[in-house]
Amino acid sequence: MGILDGLFGRRRRVTEDLETVKLEGGGLRFRAANVQGMGDREGQEDSFALCNAADAAALQREGLFAVVADGMGGMSDGKAVSEGAVDALTQLFRALREEGDVPQQLREGVFAASDGLFERFAGRGGTTVVAVRIFDNALHWISVGDSAIFLKRNGGVFQLNREHTCLNDLYLQELAGEPIEKQRAEEHEDARRLTAFVGMQDLHTADQSLRPLPLEPGDVLLLCSDGISGVLTPAELLEAMSLEPQEGCALLETMVLEKRVLEQDNYTGVMIACTTTR
Repeated sequence: MGILDGLFGRRRRVTEDLETVKLEGGGLRFRAANVQGMGDREGQEDSFALCNAADAAALQREGLFAVVADGMGGMSDGKAVSEGAVDALTQLFRALREEGDVPQQLREGVFAASDGLFERFAGRGGTTVVAVRIFDNALHWISVGDSAIFLKRNGGVFQLNREHTCLNDLYLQELAGEPIEKQRAEEHEDARRLTAFVGMQDLHTADQSLRPLPLEPGDVLLLCSDGISGVLTPAELLEAMSLEPQEGCALLETMVLEKRVLEQDNYTGVMIACTTTR
């Protein structure tokens, strides 16, 4: 790794493996870790937060929350907007009312955060956002932009969210015509351009779960910026997500750096494993 360190000039952080915490009466324990590095960029635009992963009392009372925000490096205030989005969504998590409509609260909160960041930075910055909230062993999630939420279950890895990129719109256009040429969509010059991000004016698009997804022992969640999701294959994600979270996060970083992608983006990942209390 020393050669790669010099090549990418990276700065990295992996948490110590967090204490396993138990949600009393719910039947699951959660283990979590994170990884973050600069890749081949001059600054770090990603931000993240992980709440209540090592606090059993808070986990019982509020649930578990994780968020990853990938600031847009082509904009002057990308890092500040990603930090602002993480702060706003963490506050939203603390204010969630279980007796209310959780998906609606998340959606309205993300839109309000985006409006506030647009006003604060006058459109000079933007960020993607992926966030999950686990309460009573059930998952709610929400996303804007091209960061990803993956679920490992029963030997497979599935992306839960739909990315807001021109590529997905181009795929739909291909499906409407003949012959269908997936490669033509992928090679389009605007394929990776975002169609929605937090901090844009009048954000009204988000992808989210509309009902709670029950979690099972053995499930693993990964929230990550496209510095990971845009670089690694499903098989590589599965390999990392099959390990304990700290080891899995370290392997994610190793695999990303070994790709030696030209102008490797910042990369951030938060991994959460669900285990039985028995």
